[in-house]
Amino acid sequence: MKETLPLKLGLGLLALRLSIALVFIMWALDKVFVPEHAMKVFAGFYGLDISSGISVAMGLAQLVFIGIFVAGLWKNITYLAILVLHAGSTFSSFAKYLDPFNNLLFFAAWPMLAACFALYLLREHDIYTL
Repeated sequence: MKETLPLKLGLGLLALRLSIALVFIMWALDKVFVPEHAMKVFAGFYGLDISSGISVAMGLAQLVFIGIFVAGLWKNITYLAILVLHAGSTFSSFAKYLDPFNNLLFFAAWPMLAACFALYLLREHDIYTL
């Protein structure tokens, strides 16, 4: 039983890393292919006015970063960055949580934030990496 725990833990952490990456990939693709939407998100949630060119550049940079994250490289930095980025996204939506029944999908951010936190805490046990 004890011998299989690291393998099972590793598989669980791989599943967390890949599913977290899927969300970040979709956000990055949104910035690249629908920059107008990303511009509205940045204005509405972060108070930042960005151009479509900046949105595309951010999306492309994010895709490179996500590739590094998916590979499991530089875990101390990349896993923490994912946690901080998702925490910023989650906390910037605070007003949405005050009207919960009109904003139910925003609550999906909380279990993902917990997954990011767990992945960061257990990063040395994430063995299925490059």
